[in-house]
Formats: sequence, C-alpha cells, structure tokens
Amino acid sequence: MWQWLQPVIDSLFVGPLWPATVLLLLVISYLSLSLITSIDFDGPDMDLDANAWQSLGATTLRWLHLDTIPIIIWAGIFSSVNWLLAYILWNSFDSFRYEPTLMTSALLATRNGVIAGVITRFSTTPMLPYLAKGLAYDDESLVGQSAVVSSGEATPKFGQAKFDTGGAPLLLNIRTDGPHVIKGAKVQILAYEPKKRTYIVTPISTSENTVISSEN
Repeated sequence: MWQWLQPVIDSLFVGPLWPATVLLLLVISYLSLSLITSIDFDGPDMDLDANAWQSLGATTLRWLHLDTIPIIIWAGIFSSVNWLLAYILWNSFDSFRYEPTLMTSALLATRNGVIAGVITRFSTTPMLPYLAKGLAYDDESLVGQSAVVSSGEATPKFGQAKFDTGGAPLLLNIRTDGPHVIKGAKVQILAYEPKKRTYIVTPISTSENTVISSEN
C-alpha cells in the first residue's frame, strides 16, 4: 500500500504544490477541529502602525472582501482554488519549464497565490448580500455609534477600529479628535470625512487605561 501511496504523496509535495497542499491541509484540519470543538475563529488581528501601510492594508482587505466575508469561508475558498491552480499549472505547464528548486517554487507559489486571491475575490462577490451584514451600514448610520480600536493605537494621524455588526465586523479607518487611544479601547464615531474616507472618533473613557497621550 505504501508503494502505491508514495508517488501520490510525492506529487502533492513538489515545487509550488507543497505550500498549496500544506495550506489546504491546515484549513481542512481547522474545519475538522472546529466541528468537533466549536472553536470560534475571529480572524487575524492586524496591527498596522504606519499610516501608508495601514491604508494600503485596509484597501487590500476591502478589495478582497476580507473585511466582510467570514475569514474561514474566504480561506476555504482561497486554499481550494490555490491548490487546484497550483496542481493544474505545475502538471500541465510549469514542470516542463522549471526545476522544483526552493526559489523557483517560492516565485511560482506567489504567482499562484495572487491569481487565487483575485479568483477568490470575484467568486465571493455573490455571497456579500448574504454573509456581509456590514453592507447594510452606511457612513451616516455609523455616526454616533461605538467601535473598538484594533490597531496598535489610534491618533489624529492614523488608526483602525472594528465596528460590530453582529456578523463580520466592519474595519474602519479612524482618526481621533486629539488624544492617542490604546488598542482595545472603545471610541465613539463623531463624523465621517468622505475625501479621506476616515471616521473622526473620540474615546468613550478618558482613563489612563484608554488614553495614553494627547497632542499639544
């Protein structure tokens, strides 16, 4: 039996196929574990401390629907598409042109991941009305609501916060009205700046556990 399985296993862990196979196995393992233990996966907690990188990251997340589609559904679709793409391209094209070296495999895996990300983005678009409850919220309805700071801190120059929709949280670009607010603190949304696509917020509590400094 092992002699029959060995070629199959080798074919799944060669070139750019091995990272795709590992990712798919991890997602399948998590799904299996979550069915047994009912683990609640809330998604990665991104800490972006630089304004430019923060804006780029938030824009990328929104474009890929990672701010609205539950992360495990997105990851399941992405890992499946990524593996299928890697398998087809390697066995029908790449293996005849490239050696399965580490650098070549990394480059091909990156290419496959980018293509899979784009495919996943468009394949999840029809799900948005059913899974992305946050789409029912517009800029005006968020004013006066509260959110939780999700970046390392929030300042008058940069920051991010999560708004609870009862489903997938909305990821908001925020700026405070003066103080520097720590991660995890609750803030109230005061206004929306459409040109900058950011929300002006103020801390709900002004204790030392919430506000770490203020601009002079």
